[in-house]
Amino acid sequence: MYKNKNNSFDKYLKTQFEPAMRWAATTDGAIFIRDRIPTLFALLPNINDCLFAVYSVWVNDRCSYIGQSIRTVKRLIVHAWHMSQAPELYFGLKDSEITSIKVKLLTPPILSESDRLNAEAAAITEHKPILQPYYNIAGMRSDACLPRGKARRDAMVAAGVISEEQENDDSSCSI
Repeated sequence: MYKNKNNSFDKYLKTQFEPAMRWAATTDGAIFIRDRIPTLFALLPNINDCLFAVYSVWVNDRCSYIGQSIRTVKRLIVHAWHMSQAPELYFGLKDSEITSIKVKLLTPPILSESDRLNAEAAAITEHKPILQPYYNIAGMRSDACLPRGKARRDAMVAAGVISEEQENDDSSCSI
């Protein structure tokens, strides 16, 4: 089990974390964060800090995801990278459908991992993020997310994050 956890983390570092950090250091990444996620831009001075926080990601003024991290600002940069590179895959919306993106720190530093996980579960139960609908299902991890892609889009549409007109508007599709 420990080996699988390390392999998963190594894969995350190579396929998501490292590319996201490189992207954030580019002009395009910096502009995206500054212009599209001003709440993350305000946190950038803390990029190397261990904040040990529970955080939320809000899309179009709806709580979409809640997570926890030790290096919280860097984790939020990974979410920003996902939003810039593949928003429909990760957040269920096309770029043209996103009117606002906000991130919020929900807790002060929580050094204990088990306490942080409990705070994350409590925040998920309280805020009911769209991409984590399992907060009241017995036997499910409360932080489990919907599968990437269509399931996330369906959840965002069902939650009213975009209107029926936007969902049925083919003009935003590219060939």
